[in-house]
Amino acid sequence: MKKYLYLLMCAGLLAGCHGSADNADGVSDSQITVQGDTLVVPSTSTIAPRLVCDTVGESSYSASLSTTGVVRAIPSAYAEVAAPFAGRVVRSLVRMGQNVKAGTPLFEISSSDYSEVVKRLIQTKSELDMAKRGLDRTQDLHDNKVASVKELDEAKTAYSLAVEEYRHAVAVAKEYQIDIKTAEVGQPMVVRSPISGQVLKNDLVIGEYIKEDAATKVVVADLDKVWVKANVSEMDAPFINGIEGVSVNLVARPDSVVTGHVAYVGGILDPDTRTVETIIECNNPRHLMLPNMYAQVRMQIHSRNSIVLPKQAVLQSEKGRYVLRRVAENTYVRTRVEVQSIDEQRLRVISGLNVGDVIISEGAFYLIDKH
Repeated sequence: MKKYLYLLMCAGLLAGCHGSADNADGVSDSQITVQGDTLVVPSTSTIAPRLVCDTVGESSYSASLSTTGVVRAIPSAYAEVAAPFAGRVVRSLVRMGQNVKAGTPLFEISSSDYSEVVKRLIQTKSELDMAKRGLDRTQDLHDNKVASVKELDEAKTAYSLAVEEYRHAVAVAKEYQIDIKTAEVGQPMVVRSPISGQVLKNDLVIGEYIKEDAATKVVVADLDKVWVKANVSEMDAPFINGIEGVSVNLVARPDSVVTGHVAYVGGILDPDTRTVETIIECNNPRHLMLPNMYAQVRMQIHSRNSIVLPKQAVLQSEKGRYVLRRVAENTYVRTRVEVQSIDEQRLRVISGLNVGDVIISEGAFYLIDKH
């Protein structure tokens, strides 16, 4: 009895080993011959009836790309306003949510550094006026044969130097947005908005002393238009140039759909995420889209004609993706193809096949282990 059980166990192990040599459906056929990339599947083979062949042709297809994104303010319409000098806050002139124009006063700060800049501006202007009067007087004396040529040249040199000093002082003042017509020594500096928009942040405290490296106290942004920064996968990136429409769903407002358009496609692939940064610009008149909100992005691709295959027709090997192309009766050749995914069921052929080629469209899986 023990010997009989032992023989049954050995038979079972042999049957298991035989099954492991088959493919996942337990189908195998020793009649199939392989030479290089060429496979011959005789009509008498048990696999032959499972193979379905189709002629490759072009068809119209449309597809969409889905990804996630983050809402951002447009950089040119966003300003973090800080005090250009260390000093003490004298007045805050705006409130949260207030709409302001470019040049609108935001706050005033009392600063000795600011006073020095204004003082220098006023001093160089005074020296310029004095040099101009001196030059005019010397020119008049020279014209009346009273002043020498040397004296006239010296007056011209003094005036030229005064002009350069004043120009430099004006440039410094403009760099700090100082109004050169109204600036006075001893008066607080008025910090103005560089852009039109809405005050999104105002952390000013009256009497607070602000250092030069202090964090931003006021933020102004125009949110009538915003960007949604999305990352498109490496495989989907070639489709971006054919986008005809974009819809954005905010995670916080899943019932609202905002349309947009592709404003920019990055020229560099991120080596870590294998994605391309894509910027979607959206109109945002109601300001429902706030910076840093998460969103779902769907991009619709233009309808186009191309060779489209079912995913089961394309196999994968160490050398890449391939299909089994029929070159004669019962004879197939592994043909490398470059494809892109359209959806869960279809692949678009970029290269490797021509219209009129005949391939195994169903059942190619049974031949995947034939080398």
